[in-house]
Amino acid sequence: MRGPVIAISGRPGSGKSSLAAALCREIGAGLIAYDDYETMTRKGQAAMQDWLVRGAPYSEIETPGLVQALQAAAAQGPVVFDTPLGRAHPVTAGLIDHSIWIDCPAEVALTRKLAQLAEAVPEAQAAAFVAWLRGYLQAQSTIVFPACEIQLRRVAPLADLRLDAALSRADLQAKIFAYAAKLAR
Repeated sequence: MRGPVIAISGRPGSGKSSLAAALCREIGAGLIAYDDYETMTRKGQAAMQDWLVRGAPYSEIETPGLVQALQAAAAQGPVVFDTPLGRAHPVTAGLIDHSIWIDCPAEVALTRKLAQLAEAVPEAQAAAFVAWLRGYLQAQSTIVFPACEIQLRRVAPLADLRLDAALSRADLQAKIFAYAAKLAR
């Protein structure tokens, strides 16, 4: 018997990683992070724009080792899957037992993501970070926002539970914990 896989999805910056980690601690689950496996975002802006022009087929997103990691973790017990694509990713859709979507406006998600990234930069690397940040912000309008709009249309409707990121972190956690507790019954 395998443990349930609970996917937490949302835009980059919606808080899904923090909530996934909190849920893992609460229910004693393993954590699998999609970002540790996907290779699409490493292909560069031109490849990403081409992918968007072709309709952003999620079936083209390569995630070497992800299915195996999810299966191995689920063989040990419950798993929280931190993923932007939820059940919309054809490769992992069949492994997800429960899906949670965090609704977060684009501007709020961007602000949160930038704050998270800036916090992690050592002072000695500030100049390099500013150069990287210019490219990241440039890609927002041409790649990230369009990809997130597609994500919203494809992923959110497939979720079993949708939560508003405007709730306090404590309230979001409480709602997710209550949902997970119901699943355990």
